[in-house]
Amino acid sequence: MTIGMDERKLKNLLSEALEFGRTSRRSLLTMAGAAAGATALSGLVQTASADEVPAAGGGKKVKVGIPLTYGPFNQPWRRGCWQLVKTVLDAGGEVVTIRGEPTKASEQSAERALMDRGIDVLVLGIYSLESETAFIADEAHKRGIKTVGFAAQVKDSPSVLEDTWGTAATLGYFVQNFLGRTGTLAQTAEARGFYTPFDMEVDMLDLMTRYEPRMKMLPFVGGGVSTQDEISQGRQNMLSLLQAHPEPGSIAGFVSWWWPFTLGAGQALKQLGRTDVPLFNHYFSDQLLDVMANKAMPILFSTDVPWHVIGKKTGELAMALGRGEKVPNSAFHVPISAITLDEAPKALADVQDMDKQAIALLKQYGG
Repeated sequence: MTIGMDERKLKNLLSEALEFGRTSRRSLLTMAGAAAGATALSGLVQTASADEVPAAGGGKKVKVGIPLTYGPFNQPWRRGCWQLVKTVLDAGGEVVTIRGEPTKASEQSAERALMDRGIDVLVLGIYSLESETAFIADEAHKRGIKTVGFAAQVKDSPSVLEDTWGTAATLGYFVQNFLGRTGTLAQTAEARGFYTPFDMEVDMLDLMTRYEPRMKMLPFVGGGVSTQDEISQGRQNMLSLLQAHPEPGSIAGFVSWWWPFTLGAGQALKQLGRTDVPLFNHYFSDQLLDVMANKAMPILFSTDVPWHVIGKKTGELAMALGRGEKVPNSAFHVPISAITLDEAPKALADVQDMDKQAIALLKQYGG
């Protein structure tokens, strides 16, 4: 299978993968600007009817505590924080933030500290599982502070989540169909245990591959964490993988669930002059989309999580909770985003526009 597949066939594979991945072409979100965020919310999957969750409006000044614990590689997360903060401000609320690092410890430390800042609502997420923040939620509720989950389940609270399993199925089916369900795969993500959705997606693709008799999955290539130089780590990991598998075609495809590792893998391929390993990516960034748009590396396909939608809906829930409105403890799931090469230039322009706005707003709050 050559990497140079025509764009029409790539788009057909994308449509098929999205169908299996519990979404549809209609709900496909290549990045949209802030104005489109409200429209995108109509695509949320939820366990409660949309009209059960009131829109924020009127009432007292609500203070919302938000930990800003993203790092330099967490551009998608930053876009989510931008829309979260913007939504609270647009609804007449007040934002209280603490800047931290992208780790569970820093995240939980910021959340605990925010409870002493006179807030009405505490946003919890994204790294910690529900069991890991249950003590924080319990303490917040004792103090009369409402809680909401930002890309994470939170005890006795509404939450807005990515569709992790659907994303894994979408990317997995695209890869399998592109390769004709044959060949040896390898995959990478951040270190096991660091970010649970990555672990889930790796396990899902392992399972999907196990049921394909002509396919094989190599041992997981463990990456670093968001406080490290993950592009360099991805390059070194791919160099080691290629050294162990030097024959052309010995690796039919490489799946990276985090964009810095994808870029690092592409750098390694260029360094060794290997052109036989197509790359499949999860998560958008300016750098990743620029490479795709210019076809500088063999990155053929990318899924993404529309974090700006997660942020907006989380902000709306926070404001409703803060005003004492009845909000069910439902889990809302955002649609799956995915693009092929021909869609990368438009996605790049949209992401650059959102990132510019995100940086401008969040710098006022320590972000």
